[in-house]
Amino acid sequence: MNKRILITGAAGFTGTHACSYFYENGYQVIGTSRNELASQKWEMAGCDLLDKSQILHVIKKYKPDYCLHLAGNNSVVHSWTNPMSAIESNVMGTLHLLEAIRQIKEECRTVIAGSALSGGNHPYAVSKLFQENLALEWSRLFQLPIIVAKPSNLIGPGQSAGIVSILARQIAELEKINVSKPITISHLENVREFLDVRDAVSAYDILLNKGSVNTTYEMGSSRLISLSDITNTYQTLTSIKLTFANSSSLPDCPPPLMNSKKLKDLNWQPKIPLKSSITDILTYFRNQV
Repeated sequence: MNKRILITGAAGFTGTHACSYFYENGYQVIGTSRNELASQKWEMAGCDLLDKSQILHVIKKYKPDYCLHLAGNNSVVHSWTNPMSAIESNVMGTLHLLEAIRQIKEECRTVIAGSALSGGNHPYAVSKLFQENLALEWSRLFQLPIIVAKPSNLIGPGQSAGIVSILARQIAELEKINVSKPITISHLENVREFLDVRDAVSAYDILLNKGSVNTTYEMGSSRLISLSDITNTYQTLTSIKLTFANSSSLPDCPPPLMNSKKLKDLNWQPKIPLKSSITDILTYFRNQV
């Protein structure tokens, strides 16, 4: 019997990888996005999580065994310009989802994708902190099987708004016209923890099946890398001479190193090396360009 999984934010960067992974691993996948998009492999349902009647309808219709909640506002930059949108999307959207599950399918095991940035000093961090605390409290108050996952910066092939993908797109565009010119990047020397999105999705699978409810699991590569190291790796992959202009328009709050021990105790290990991730990202954008 195929287990049925509902994946919110299915049209997004992580969501696209998650739908493909769970489909290929025998799950019956239902993806949601604000616009009902066609899929040749899994079912897609249009659903705006800010409209509680829409997500209630989806849960009633499909009665999923699992839910992976990836939808929401994931931009630190946009949260500065529209902080209310970040709060509404990440907090109220999550509340509407959990309430629909509580009312219709209490036994649905649910993973809420939090963020390593939830301890930062920006509106996005506030929204994710509220989201994570809300999920844990709803699990405790209503005895719901809810788990919180806190991934570090996710990278990999696909339409990501992350800095590693932004760099790859610009490099691919410069390669196409065979021109070298400076690329502007903020906080070039600050370090980050980067994890391939495909490793993160495999961790979500483990948590859905083996994770302890009302528990937070951190996930990361356990290695801090500077953006300068990322640009140096890109230079080894292209014949274009890369130059970078350092810009610091917004305050930077590097997140702490994630402690992945609890996940590793469930036999999870990141498998994709950083250079392989970067190579796949650049290949993806070369094909796009």
